[in-house]
Amino acid sequence: MNKNLYAGTLLSLMTLAGTAQAQTLIYVSNADSGTVTGYQLDKNKPALQPIGTFPAGAKAMSSVVSPDKKMLYVSVRSKPYSVAAFHIQPDGQLVKAGQTPLPESMAYLSLDKQGHYLLSASYGGDLFSINRINKEGLVEAEPVQVVHTGKRAHAIQVDPTNHFLYVTLLGADQLLQYRFDAATGKVTPNDPPFVNIQDEAATGPRHFAFAPALDKQGKRNLYILTEMAGNISRLTVNANGTTTPAEVVNSVSPKEEMQRGEARPLTGDDDLPPSQKPRIWQADIHLTPDGRFLYSTERTSSTLSAFSVDPNNGHLTYLSSVKTERQPRGFAIDNSGRFLIESGQKSTQLSLYTINTSTGALTLAGQYPTDKGANWVTVVEK
Repeated sequence: MNKNLYAGTLLSLMTLAGTAQAQTLIYVSNADSGTVTGYQLDKNKPALQPIGTFPAGAKAMSSVVSPDKKMLYVSVRSKPYSVAAFHIQPDGQLVKAGQTPLPESMAYLSLDKQGHYLLSASYGGDLFSINRINKEGLVEAEPVQVVHTGKRAHAIQVDPTNHFLYVTLLGADQLLQYRFDAATGKVTPNDPPFVNIQDEAATGPRHFAFAPALDKQGKRNLYILTEMAGNISRLTVNANGTTTPAEVVNSVSPKEEMQRGEARPLTGDDDLPPSQKPRIWQADIHLTPDGRFLYSTERTSSTLSAFSVDPNNGHLTYLSSVKTERQPRGFAIDNSGRFLIESGQKSTQLSLYTINTSTGALTLAGQYPTDKGANWVTVVEK
């Protein structure tokens, strides 16, 4: 065979093999059905292709993928409270690997950056737990540490350096800040141990997101979505892991006439007593991987809002809002920053949006069936 022809054929085969291996998987937790539904994202069409439905447990909710993309962990918030671990197969199928008890019903799961520890926060138990993950990817039952936090621990994450850990307290309007030991998995309170997140009482700090890179002033920005106040608090992260409040930006669509929200009952996401105006009830927040745009959801009005991020200082500017799936609790953005997948807790379908990488504008690309109580979306890029 001609050498040039052979080289060209080999290169083509290698390219095809690489293309075949590259895939983006989407997993959606469905609380009412107790399942996880899987999809493959076709970025060329674009479209979601169903992979299958996998039993996880009643009230299957928060989920997180391991750094090596081999394991998916799903919080099961029905008794006995636990985390379900799944092996992610090459074709995207999920195979149950184990079920490990957790100290409480965990509203939020995350991992440290090395994938050695499962971090979980309990809204009803007012605590968070740190559990080791063994070499097989299974969560060990005996916690490394359980920390009692005060009212309504809602979200838990380490910072991008893996040196510090943060927990939002919805019921105390605080962000707890800790030093994190990646070798032992244990935390110690930073000094000061918390900052107050409030423009007035009962803001309800809920989910939060770190900017993927430092701004042009050399600072790391942290964005906290408040459940009841209808705003986003921007904080800067100091070298010692403490945080400094920087600004508060309104995050509810100006087209919606709403009043301040109230904390929901521990028994579930039940409606509050009738009020003069609909009550604010924000849910989730994420940035694009390049850090240029930020998105957040409001459940009562079923809206998804977009913001631009100033690269100089992290300042947010409101862009627009779109109506989305009913009671939008969770969403995710792919690694290219070109696609956003939204679930609605009172909807039985997902919305796939394209993101205009120049303007941040969202365009609906399609809607796809899922199970009941869809509340959490996890993207796995392989």
